[in-house]
This record gives sequence, C-alpha cells and structure tokens, in this order.
Amino acid sequence: MHYPLPSWVSESVIYQIFPDRFAIGKGKTVYDKAELYTKRGGKLVDWNVPPKYKSDASHVMEFYGGDLWGIAEKLGYLKDLGVNLIYTTPIFLSPSNHKYDTVDYMRIDSQFGGERAFKYYLKKAKENGFRVMLDGVFNHLSKENEWFKKALRGDKTHMSKFTFYKNGYRSWNNFEGMPEWNWEELEVRNYLLSVVEHYLRLGIDGWRLDVGFDVGYVNNALINSRAKSVSTEKYVVTETWNFPSNWTVVDGIMNYHFREVVLGYLKGEFRNPAQALKKAYDETPNIYGCWNMLDSHDTERLATVIPDKALRKLAAVLQFTYPGVPFVYYGTEIGLAGGRDPECRAPMPWNEELWDNELREFYKKLINVRKQEIALKVGGFEVLNEEPIVFLRKAPYVLDDVIIAVNKDSEEDVSVSVPDGRLLAGTTFTDLMSGEEFWIVGGVLKFNVPHRGFRILKALDKSKKGYTQYKRIY
Repeated sequence: MHYPLPSWVSESVIYQIFPDRFAIGKGKTVYDKAELYTKRGGKLVDWNVPPKYKSDASHVMEFYGGDLWGIAEKLGYLKDLGVNLIYTTPIFLSPSNHKYDTVDYMRIDSQFGGERAFKYYLKKAKENGFRVMLDGVFNHLSKENEWFKKALRGDKTHMSKFTFYKNGYRSWNNFEGMPEWNWEELEVRNYLLSVVEHYLRLGIDGWRLDVGFDVGYVNNALINSRAKSVSTEKYVVTETWNFPSNWTVVDGIMNYHFREVVLGYLKGEFRNPAQALKKAYDETPNIYGCWNMLDSHDTERLATVIPDKALRKLAAVLQFTYPGVPFVYYGTEIGLAGGRDPECRAPMPWNEELWDNELREFYKKLINVRKQEIALKVGGFEVLNEEPIVFLRKAPYVLDDVIIAVNKDSEEDVSVSVPDGRLLAGTTFTDLMSGEEFWIVGGVLKFNVPHRGFRILKALDKSKKGYTQYKRIY
C-alpha cells in the first residue's frame, strides 16, 4: 500500500549521532562508568584519543562513554545549529560500541543510560521541538541473543528462527557474531514488527532500517505498514546504496547515490552531474523522503574526502537545495575529519578552539535558508545549465522560485532563461546567502558565479510605493 509522506518531513533537517562518541552526560567520563564496559570485555579510551582501525576488529570493543544523557544535555547546541530531526545509531543492548549486533531489542543499553535515560532524552527532545528516529537492525542480531543461543544448542523451535547449514549458519556479510533472522518464520516476523510498533507508541517519530536491501523489499513494506498503523505521520527510511528508484514501499532511502554524484563531481571524477541528479529526481517517486547524504558512520568523512573547504561548501549547498531531506553527520558542521570505520566515528570535540566556527556559521545560515524557503522543501527540480550547474526549484507560488548555481571550476557570468512566465521583466532575484541582487530582462536572468562559489537566488517582489504588477497574477 502507498502512503503519503508524513507532513512534517519536508520541514526536517537531520542530524546523525553515534551515541558512544557524541557526549557523556552528568559531568562524567568513561572512567567513571568503567564497570559498564569492562564487565563485558570492553576497553576504555580517553575522549581525546582518536580511534584507529585494527585488523582483528578489536576496535569495536573500544568505548568512549557517550550516552543518551549526553545527547540530552547537548540539545541546546543542536537547536542553535538549526537541525530538528535527530537520528541515532542503535541504542539497544549489545556487546559492541556500534550496537549493530542487538542482544535484546526491548532493553536500552545501560552503557547509554538504560530506559531512564532514553525516556528523559525523548522527553527533552520533544520539549525542544525535535523529532527522534531510531536505528532498526532487523536483518541480523547478536549471537548472544537468548533465542540464538537456544538454537545453537539444537532447540529445533528456535533453530527455525535462523538459517542453519551443515557446517554453520547464515550471518550478515559472513560475520559470525551477526546471525541473520529468518523473516519467513512467523514468530520472528511478528516479534520484530512488535518492536517497530513498541517504540513508535513510546513516542519516537520513525525508523531508519539498517541494511534494508538485505531485509528485503516485502519486509520493508511490512515494517512501513506496521509503522503507519500507529500513525500515518510515522516516518520509515531504509538503507540502500543503489540508485534511489524502486524503493517506494517505504518513505525514502539513504540517498548514497546523491553522495557519489556530488563528491565525484567535486573530485573531477563524475561527468554531467546535473543530468545524473535530474535522472534520479525523475525516476524516484519518493525523492522528497530520501536523505541527502554526504557522509555517515559508514563512510569517510566529508572533510577527508574533500579537504578543500570551498568545495565542501558547494557540496553542502547541493545537499540543502536538492529535493530530499538534508542530512548532517555529527561534527561535519565543524570540519571534523576521519577515514573509514572506525576513524569516521571519532568523539565530538567539545573544545570550541578545535572547531571551524566559520564553517559552522555557514551551516547555520544554510539550514535557515532551507527551512525558510518552501521551494527548497517541496518545489520541483529543473536543470537550467549543466556547467556551471544551475537548476530551478519552483513551488506553486509566483515568488517562491529559487535558482541554485554551483561553479566548481571558473568564474563565469551565466545567463539562463527562467521557465516561469509568471515572473515579469524587472523581477529581482536576491542571493539568500550574500544579499546581492540580479534582475530578469525579457525572461532571462544574468548573474555571475564566483570560482568555487555558488548562488542561491530567490525571486522577490520589490514593489514601489505599494504598487505591484503582480496583483492579478497571484
């Protein structure tokens, strides 16, 4: 069944948090909570020591101490930044720091503060105007799960909940510690769907489905339907790294295709990005529910892939002006760098002397522009020029046209025909970031785009003495 996109999604700017690495609450350090980690075989790491990859994967048992109390205490920072939808990676009982190997879906991990911290975080987030999404790892679980341990002992009732071979069992990506659920087994399906419903009724606003492509198309549809049975305003997004079309059984996907196009363009490795973005827009019916990704806990950080800050700003402009929901990975707004897992999961530095404050202010302004302009939230997408990239976001209102231009290579004057006959000669377009003004003459808008620069131009009615030619066009 097709469901309309929840009404609030178009107003959202997402902020992703990796709980162990964002903030420790109640004035504590990881050493004050040592027993929570060491009794499970975990290693304590000082907040200022960056994580390093280890070939034996022992880094997954290194803990910095971040928790839900800490996130709740930093809501003021997030509110000032302007984001309004918080997505956390898994928070359920698990042996690892990433928690993608769930032991018990009905228990909030004590390392994150347990049930009490979760309810407090949820309450404070709602009071401060945030919506909250959780990470649903419903393809696989931890081998420490009680059902799986019974299956390993030969309990046939529980063996049916998983897929056993002659010499082993099916596990995600062949990781022994992550056996896969058998979604064809009715008890499994009903149990996981009950988890989906439980947290939605507690007050979360939606789910991100981990490795949704492995969960399967039909099961994604079942999860979405269960979420919508609670409320059609609940939001379900699935993880797939492929072209974004076809996943219409959920509200949207994590749009890694967008990431590949934009970063490939900025690195000089992708030709004709404007048409690639247009194709994705044309062929993805639920594009407005998809997340515009530039980095995440699974990728190298943006500052590592694109060291040049001017080019990173271009990426962010495209991220906030392309159809879909802008997605900020914690620390990207202050220039936090990091390679692949686990380096991309470094602790958030709360010493402001380590921040790129100019970049943070840029993000704040860009977030505000996105939240203010209806054309950027729900408008269409039409390419006006391929290089420099120029496109139009047009809402069904005369003066809500927004033109975006991104110039990677050279300073150029650009003339584009604006395909909106409602915009009369002399209409002023104002750059929403710089305040500069340009005008339409005979249906053509001429403006310059600086080298490694951009424009976000909004059509404005500059009426004189109360007179406007638009009075009968509205």
